[in-house]
Amino acid sequence: MPVFVLGLSSCKKKEEGNDSSAPTAATPDGSDKSDDKSVEAPAPKPVVLTADERAEFLGFAKHLPQDTEVVMSLLNGSNTMKRVMSSKLWQAIGIGPAAPTDDDMELLNGPAALFAQEFTLAFGNGTDEQTSHLLKLNSRSNYYQMKSLVEAFAKSQNADQSFNVYDLFGGLNDDIILQLAQDPDTGLGLYEKLSMPPVYVAFRTAEGNRDEAAMQLEQTVNMMTIFDELVEPLEFKVGEAEFRGYKIPGAQTAKMMMEERAELEESLPVEVVDRLIEATSKKDIIVISGLVGEYAVMFIGSSVEQFKIADSADDSLLGTDALAFCDAYASNEFGALVYGQDGALKEMVTQVKGGVGDMAAGARDGLAGSDELGDTRNLEALLRMVQDREDALYSLYSAAGGGTVLFFDDGMKIESFGGFDSGIMDWEATNQMASLGDGEDVVMFANMTTDVVYDEKMREYLEAMMETLYMATMKVSELPDPDGDMGMLKNYTQMFDTKFRPYLLTFWEGFSGGFNGSIGSERAWVMDLKGAMPTLPGIPQVMVDEGKFPRMSIVAPVVDRSKLGDSWEKMNTGLTGMLGNVSEMMGEDIPMQKPISSEKDGFTTWFFGMPFFSDDFMPSVTVGDEWFTASTSKNQAIDLLQAAKAGGKTSKGAFLSFDFKAMDSYMEEMIVVIKKNQEELDLSDDEVKQMEKFGKGLDDLDELTVHVRRENGQLRSSVHLKTR
Repeated sequence: MPVFVLGLSSCKKKEEGNDSSAPTAATPDGSDKSDDKSVEAPAPKPVVLTADERAEFLGFAKHLPQDTEVVMSLLNGSNTMKRVMSSKLWQAIGIGPAAPTDDDMELLNGPAALFAQEFTLAFGNGTDEQTSHLLKLNSRSNYYQMKSLVEAFAKSQNADQSFNVYDLFGGLNDDIILQLAQDPDTGLGLYEKLSMPPVYVAFRTAEGNRDEAAMQLEQTVNMMTIFDELVEPLEFKVGEAEFRGYKIPGAQTAKMMMEERAELEESLPVEVVDRLIEATSKKDIIVISGLVGEYAVMFIGSSVEQFKIADSADDSLLGTDALAFCDAYASNEFGALVYGQDGALKEMVTQVKGGVGDMAAGARDGLAGSDELGDTRNLEALLRMVQDREDALYSLYSAAGGGTVLFFDDGMKIESFGGFDSGIMDWEATNQMASLGDGEDVVMFANMTTDVVYDEKMREYLEAMMETLYMATMKVSELPDPDGDMGMLKNYTQMFDTKFRPYLLTFWEGFSGGFNGSIGSERAWVMDLKGAMPTLPGIPQVMVDEGKFPRMSIVAPVVDRSKLGDSWEKMNTGLTGMLGNVSEMMGEDIPMQKPISSEKDGFTTWFFGMPFFSDDFMPSVTVGDEWFTASTSKNQAIDLLQAAKAGGKTSKGAFLSFDFKAMDSYMEEMIVVIKKNQEELDLSDDEVKQMEKFGKGLDDLDELTVHVRRENGQLRSSVHLKTR
């Protein structure tokens, strides 16, 4: 949710009328009916409401203009808080006070009262363009910081130069600011385009505290007076609503800059200062507040003309299809709403990327412009490779406008439409292991199929970064060191290069190339609570005899069993070689342990023998002709591989479930064992009571399920925290 909310914090204007890229009207269960044996159910027909019907439950959106690009609302705040604070888990773990009553909520005052009913933050037309400008600025800032860092390090190789990393990363120094100002992409041309997009902040108020809420917002706006002579009072009407606040005229700011022009010219060329002052003179900022119906509203923008309040629901954002994804859930109590058009999301995908590429480009250009480090062409080529492979990886990313709604129905549900797609998932693949989550006492289950192309590009990207880091370290270690400060680095680098690097490369080749190529892209993670307690040192015998222990397995299909064996040979060679060198360095003989194998039902289990291992606690790998698992338990591994071989229901997308009932039962059983052996376990009454209290905190919870998939080409996710 936080990532999704941040990702939708700015977005793009759509054309008037129905928008084919807008979120489709929702279906309550968000089902996927692509497979007769799928875990999903058939979807009902979409629900479509009128603007007036939406206005009854979507809050301040009924006042927002149709070109609004982002809406984030917390709805029914007091009811949501009462639900949370009334839960047994809240009270069991003692996060805060007991659940408030209706009278308590009515007595709220100060800032808390503003959030008691509804809080809405919205961004208007032009937000996507301004987001694009800021992202470009951030990208180029990373580039110039790394370029300056490399150049400063290169110059430090001269006897009369010094190098201080903090001087460069402690903030933007004058040199970096100057380079940014003169940059063709992010210089003054970009600054001239920057302006404040319209921002609405609205609080729904009860009639009795409406004036007080308006006064609190007005006091916030009055903080603008700290700018003293830069601000001027502002007052106007929109319909019958009165708004007051302040304006910071760009001309006034430019006048102040003129008075300090001499200081600016110490670090910037005259022509740059001229354009900077001229651009600033055109940039106004206004901050105002007032009442709109039952809402206390604050607005921040660049002009009065930006501030728009819809005359009716039909003229508002609700009169478009933008929030149609909420229609199917209108009969439920809403807790939160997020909506955003796709402009800024696409800008983030195309410009921000991983950020490493910008720094790699800066480092490369810093090396190219320096002679002090000798021949750096190989390192420059690797830095170019990092940038190219990051571009290749992020070319798989996509984004589409959409939204999220949180509501209460048989617990809490979150339905999301659109957003980021990193390309990591193969949405068309049919997951064959959906039934593995049905086992007895399964507390956690996850199942998904990753995209083969994404996996390959990610592997190439990681390899390029590791190779570049290695080459850079080697280059630094080879530099002259008159003061001897780099001696330790040189020793460690030489030791790694001669004793560990060959074996590490062998291991990586076996793991990334062999192992990953020998198993399929589908994965299932299964954790249950049926395991026997391991006989590890420090665990009391009574717990070993009567307690239970979680078991965890990762299951995948086998594509090429012979290749899987070859990959282990390479990984084993790499591990054995590295361990041999560690033994030599420590002066002790630490031989590589040899794995033991066992056969059962056509599956081979490999493990290292330890005196405290048992069939139910045995970190191991089990392999058959069709399936592979890495597990903490041989017994669980065999059961899961047999279930996978038998087949069953299937699914599409990524699925996660957590069974609180199973966890609750497990804790109850363990508490019985603990209470019966309290004295032997040396536990006080208070400690046992605290365990019981936490266990009872799970009584309200039933199951958490998360399902992410594509429906009709649109990214969809459904989260359900089911309660009892």
